[in-house]
Amino acid sequence: MAYIVRMPKLGLEMKEGILLEWHVSEGDAVDAGAVLAEIESEKTQAEVEAREAGVLRRVYLEEGQACEPGTPIGILAGADEDIAELETQVEDEHEGAIEPPEPRPEGGEPTTRETVQEEPADSGRAVKASPPARKRAEELGVDLASVDGTGPDGVILPEDVERAGGAEPEAGGPEPSGLTLREERPLRGTRATIAERLTESYRNAVHVTERRTVDAEAVVSVADAAADTYDADVAVTDVILLALSRTLAAHPGFNAQFEDDVHRLYEEHNVCVAVDTDRGLIAPVIRNIDGKSIEELATERHRVTELVLEGEHTAADLSGGTFTITNLGPFGVESFSPIINPPQVAILGINAIAKQAVPASDDTIEVRRRLPLNLSFDHRVVDGADAARFLATLSDHLDEPWSLVPAELSANR
Repeated sequence: MAYIVRMPKLGLEMKEGILLEWHVSEGDAVDAGAVLAEIESEKTQAEVEAREAGVLRRVYLEEGQACEPGTPIGILAGADEDIAELETQVEDEHEGAIEPPEPRPEGGEPTTRETVQEEPADSGRAVKASPPARKRAEELGVDLASVDGTGPDGVILPEDVERAGGAEPEAGGPEPSGLTLREERPLRGTRATIAERLTESYRNAVHVTERRTVDAEAVVSVADAAADTYDADVAVTDVILLALSRTLAAHPGFNAQFEDDVHRLYEEHNVCVAVDTDRGLIAPVIRNIDGKSIEELATERHRVTELVLEGEHTAADLSGGTFTITNLGPFGVESFSPIINPPQVAILGINAIAKQAVPASDDTIEVRRRLPLNLSFDHRVVDGADAARFLATLSDHLDEPWSLVPAELSANR
């Protein structure tokens, strides 16, 4: 049975989806369950599968284009099945959504998204204009009938409209400064969501960052001992997560969210771990870190990290966090001010471990590894003294991390 392939809705907060790639071309036959396309929402990526066997008869969304959930992106039907009614339905639904390509004869070449629309003008001649030109004409209030097109076959282009309307050319052409534009990168999908959330965070939260440097000798030793003892690839981050959980238990005001003027404290320690991806910084959640051993923490951290790096995470993997950590230590960063992940109230920044000369107990100087930490918090909810006490407790646990792990690890000290 013929049906319209639609942009799926991946989570309640999804506003639009971007079509990353068509896995089949218009006119290709597919089996039920075959992947038709790959899409990206603000939080995750997913595949659009064929509900049943058939032929991808129409494509209405090109790679790189975006539309709202539920918008038609194609038609799947039998090779000889009549799809005229579905095409009419798509045309009606696409009013103001996306510009559909012109239907092509069966067996012909697919049309591109830059389809040219023709309509009679008052002067009696047909006006040929690309969709971007029509949009620009509407913005500038320019009558297309009065514009001379310079495109192929006299098609009106956006720059023709701007010239007729006396407007400055839009970005993309030669810059007034003489600079040559190399590339434009509009914010879409995950990157746009990151920008929106960071803007929201800075607009709403009162950010304050406190810094404290802790001794890292024992932390590194515990991580090394655990890595030698267990199959998991244990790292310093996992030791910090253990210490962080104990600290959140002692200072529950930081294991919280703040929305609608309500400070909500939670029992579960669901910590988001920021992961650097080619789509931006994404923070999957490690749930209930207070109930996990260092081996379990390392295993789970690697699992969620791989999910994000491979683009196989879902919206559920990113929701329900009560605190966030972000580690720029591998990049050699010595200090930074992390931005709170709303609606959470705090985030811990981990910096690069560095050797420093410090006073010893016998009035001599010794070189030890030191770890700078940065805690950003929402001053509307917690105060500077609260944050100082939080860092002091975290420092105490990191000074004596052996108490956080099984005694069996002590043998590898």
